[in-house]
Amino acid sequence: MFIQKMQIQNFRIFGDSGTDFLFDDGINVVIGENNTGKSALIDAIRIAFSCVLYKKDVFFNKSDFHVNASGERSTKAQIDVYLKDVPMNLIEICDPELAGCGEFHVIFTLEKNPSGYEKVKCRAWGGKNEGNPLSSDTLESINTAYLGALRDAESEMKPSRNSKLARLLESVASAPGEKEELVGKLYEANQGILRTNSLSKAKHIINENLFNLEQSLLHQRIELGLVEPKFESIMASLCSWIVPRWYYISNTHPQYGSIISFFASPEFKPMIHIQESGAFVDVDTVFEKGVEIEKKTAETLLTLKNHSFELNQNGLGYNNLVYISAVLGDMSLNKSGIYGNLFLVEEPEAHLHPQLQELVLSFFANKVEKHRNIQVIMTSHSPTLVSKIGIQNINLLYEKEHSIFCYPLKNSSLDNVERDYIEKYLDVTKSQLFFAKGILFVEGISEALLIPEFAKMIHRPLDMYSVELVNINGVGFAPFAKMIKIPTRNAGFAKAAIITDDDRCADKEKDTYISKDLDYDDDLNGIGDKIKRGTPSDRYSKIKELCSDGIVKCSGAIKTFEYELSLIPDNIPYILDAICTVYPKVGEKLKNKVEEETDNNTKALMIWLFIRCRDSAKAQVAQALCRLLKMSPQDIATEKNIQKPFVVPMYIQAGIYAVTMDCEEHQE
Repeated sequence: MFIQKMQIQNFRIFGDSGTDFLFDDGINVVIGENNTGKSALIDAIRIAFSCVLYKKDVFFNKSDFHVNASGERSTKAQIDVYLKDVPMNLIEICDPELAGCGEFHVIFTLEKNPSGYEKVKCRAWGGKNEGNPLSSDTLESINTAYLGALRDAESEMKPSRNSKLARLLESVASAPGEKEELVGKLYEANQGILRTNSLSKAKHIINENLFNLEQSLLHQRIELGLVEPKFESIMASLCSWIVPRWYYISNTHPQYGSIISFFASPEFKPMIHIQESGAFVDVDTVFEKGVEIEKKTAETLLTLKNHSFELNQNGLGYNNLVYISAVLGDMSLNKSGIYGNLFLVEEPEAHLHPQLQELVLSFFANKVEKHRNIQVIMTSHSPTLVSKIGIQNINLLYEKEHSIFCYPLKNSSLDNVERDYIEKYLDVTKSQLFFAKGILFVEGISEALLIPEFAKMIHRPLDMYSVELVNINGVGFAPFAKMIKIPTRNAGFAKAAIITDDDRCADKEKDTYISKDLDYDDDLNGIGDKIKRGTPSDRYSKIKELCSDGIVKCSGAIKTFEYELSLIPDNIPYILDAICTVYPKVGEKLKNKVEEETDNNTKALMIWLFIRCRDSAKAQVAQALCRLLKMSPQDIATEKNIQKPFVVPMYIQAGIYAVTMDCEEHQE
């Protein structure tokens, strides 16, 4: 059994119109920028599943009611939970019309008593009709665990009746007689301790003093031991500590030579690190191999295990891993009356480096694959996790028009091929687009290097406007545009624009085709006319049509990025200087030829053809131009003898403005 859908209305940041979330079994991730409601969602789930339980660790308070833009506080909030794979015996929540489906609903109201005191009241019901009962047994049939963002895994693992270790032990010791066997072992241990002289004396002193105090009135007696011999006492006292992987043995140890000989075999060689003064040995792995070990060697290895660490000596990240291991270990066990396990995790990436984040995600994936009754719902700001999770499993929270919306990416209009393309393409860097206010898509490295500098030149620095520039290394923009568009709202989750080339004159079937063999110093007669007569490529026309609704802006260069830059006369000295930096000799030839030409379109053609024929150095030319543009105007005039400022082409400005300004402001 797992959560399929959540609807939340008037709870904290979620307003009167309500917000819907869609989930699958297995792993689900809720992402979005700060303060978009990720923690509120997790708390709403926790509140819903504890609404009729006696023991709660989270409560609905007056401050949880949504406050609108006018400052008015709602007096009614509702949380609706829709479940899948619901067994028929949970009749309180089962949907009789849809097999395997179920639901329950919780409403909180703010009401005044006769004295005028405001109090939060709750009512909950199962199924579609209000009034149907909802018992704690039904809600407890989904075992829930929570790992908060500001977590203290060390405290959660400390000995107590409700610690994660205690719950795991209770689940593991489920076979007949197992609990009794543990209690028997504890009783024997207590008796052994009581037989020691010091403990026997302590017990005698206390009982003698009790007798003298009480005389024959009460005559109480006490027993001493580790803990009271009950299973609950074992649960409450269970603790954990960290055992190192590597133990050190000095080369002066009497058994050092025999240890080195033992680890010389290929099977055990990876389990020893020999250094100048001794060696580090992976003792536990040796014994886990289950091979026969000579008695003296085994005793020596065991004596090396002479220290351990308390959890408070361990790193925060690793303590989280201990906690997660205990929780998922408990959830992996089949328990009577439990039909599903729900693990709520806020920011699993906290205190973990990127590689360890990937290992944690793989661990979750393996667990839910092996145990289909485990559902994980996590919130995250980590591009590392987002790049690995798959967009089908992502709910994106975003702010638009002063309201919070949820976009389950499984609802996008992408087909399977497009979805696979995006998932293969997304890496840690590009996954940052989901957390941005604006997204600017470009074709290649030249645009990726130069456009951020262009944005500063027109006083629209991309970082100031939380814009993510995404270089897709090609022209496959369509899947990204489709993903950004939200079919149910005719909107996008972020302002987005595509800056691309119209790639005219590339169709061999048309008389406007420009050969790929042309270089700057060839006969260019008639080439400029072809560009003027040429029409945008089919690829460009299709992406332009896809963006015709304006949700994603598409700005196209005439022919190519480099050609359009060079069409502006004031830009040519900058571009030629950058080319000469990379190609001192042939660049100088190009410069002389361009300066001899009077027609500006032909000048632009020469520069474009030069760069096209030396495509492998495009990035170097772009870097050189970028360094030049970062110089002050005075330095450029002094060092480069370039007097006029560089001009950003209008099509690039349009793309930058689209992701840094509102439409109304841009029109002004």
